[in-house]
Amino acid sequence: MLKLIPVPNSVKYENGYFQLKKDNLNDNNILKNNIANDIEQFANGFGIFSFWKNKENLTVSVKDDFSILGDEGYRLKIDENGILIEAYKENGVFYAIQTLKQIVVQCGEKLPFVSIEDKPRFEFRGFMLDVGRYFYTVDEVKHFLDLMAIHKLNKFHFHLTEDQGWRVEIKKYPLLTEKGSKRSHTNFGCVPRSGYYTQEQIREIVEYAHSKYIKVIPEFDIPGHTVSAIACYPELSCFNRKLDVATHWGVKHDILCAGKESTYKFVYDVLDELAELFPDGEIHLGGDEAVKMRWDICPHCQAEIKKQGLKDSEELQQFFMTKVNAYLNKKGIKTIMWNWDDIKPTEHLDPSITWNLCASTEASLNCIRGEMAAGRDLIVNTTFPYYLDFPYGWVNLKFAYEFNPVKGITEDEMKHIRGVEAPLWTEYVSNMKKAHYMTFPRLGAICENAWSLPEQKDWQWFCDRMDMYYSLLNVYGVKPATIKQSMPSKFVGAFSSLWFNRRMLHWQGLHNLIDDAIVKAKAKHN
Repeated sequence: MLKLIPVPNSVKYENGYFQLKKDNLNDNNILKNNIANDIEQFANGFGIFSFWKNKENLTVSVKDDFSILGDEGYRLKIDENGILIEAYKENGVFYAIQTLKQIVVQCGEKLPFVSIEDKPRFEFRGFMLDVGRYFYTVDEVKHFLDLMAIHKLNKFHFHLTEDQGWRVEIKKYPLLTEKGSKRSHTNFGCVPRSGYYTQEQIREIVEYAHSKYIKVIPEFDIPGHTVSAIACYPELSCFNRKLDVATHWGVKHDILCAGKESTYKFVYDVLDELAELFPDGEIHLGGDEAVKMRWDICPHCQAEIKKQGLKDSEELQQFFMTKVNAYLNKKGIKTIMWNWDDIKPTEHLDPSITWNLCASTEASLNCIRGEMAAGRDLIVNTTFPYYLDFPYGWVNLKFAYEFNPVKGITEDEMKHIRGVEAPLWTEYVSNMKKAHYMTFPRLGAICENAWSLPEQKDWQWFCDRMDMYYSLLNVYGVKPATIKQSMPSKFVGAFSSLWFNRRMLHWQGLHNLIDDAIVKAKAKHN
């Protein structure tokens, strides 16, 4: 029996095997561009490239007749005539190839006769990489895109701006990368950290993602998580404060001022350049952890609250995000933003803004339902278990696999669930070795939630497929956590959780307390 991840919708076996043949070039037009390059990349890593080049091995048919499969579905048949792929769009062919890779990893040159019909459960199957805390090179980002592809994930959420670093070149504001991309040290050492992507490198990454049938969603996090920008342009803050790029983790209280027109000009200018670099029609605006202490005492923000007839600073943020969303909508771009466990009804937040939903409490469900009734769409990336940076003692492999991302959602409400996303925050993930360890095998569990039908899932069957999955990861140079490491004992899990919590301790809380007192005193004096 074939061991495939994510498990396909339908797999039917027949007696017999097809022997892959060698030599001769494949003359199938659809395999001359992106898909052929993907096959070559895989085959070179596995030492089987010649198998894929033979025109007797593989036939591809892309026709309107197969529209029932949708844009990403496919049929894959292996019999005495060779390998046949049928799909409505090239995306479907690409995903059939990903399945075929796994069959080759498991079976080598001798492929069993099988008929597979498959298509995804959700249209949005995402992975987020945070490069704001620790910078990852272009080649490392491409590596993640390769790994997304074999998991049949199709949305790359690129978290580009943070308190600790600004990572994308904006030509109108050169200091954002000249200064904002650098910090003197981190929580865990005195080593300086820096790095950013030129606009040409961004285009290279986007083009590479598209070759894997992945759309790229950049994140420009506002109004919070913007210390790296304020450090470059102090006038963006409420009190023109001179700050350094943040070194340590923790929620910062200095955020963009929502009462100055100059702030909106800055935001719009940045979005103008991002819109040119990222053509896939969606931009993430962050919106999380925006502490309103500065806004509550800022004369500009308070004047804006009064002018717009708002109740408080919370409503000011809704107004702020809606205003920026309207700017993007005029460009034909849709907006996504974060939301958390403390979500409340949003009278002033445009319902066309998709929520990246981190909320995980039952108490938030009624609010979520109200938002969906108003027309809001959701992407589920619930903190537990989809945050890949969390230790396995908090989120083990079984928890990630068995989690139901749409628990409590009615069939009628399902039309507002776009899909799921797994974020890799990098406060504690400073290099690829650690990134591999934290991400895999959990991403295999999450991708099955994103792609496969719920009735096809089975924990024991998932475990039985791990040997094939680890072999596939090995082809791509990944050293994942072992099964034992991803399913720690209670003692080991408790220790790892304690260690993770210890590392989360920092002076940010005390700093905020003292800093807030200083800001309040100056504001009162002025």
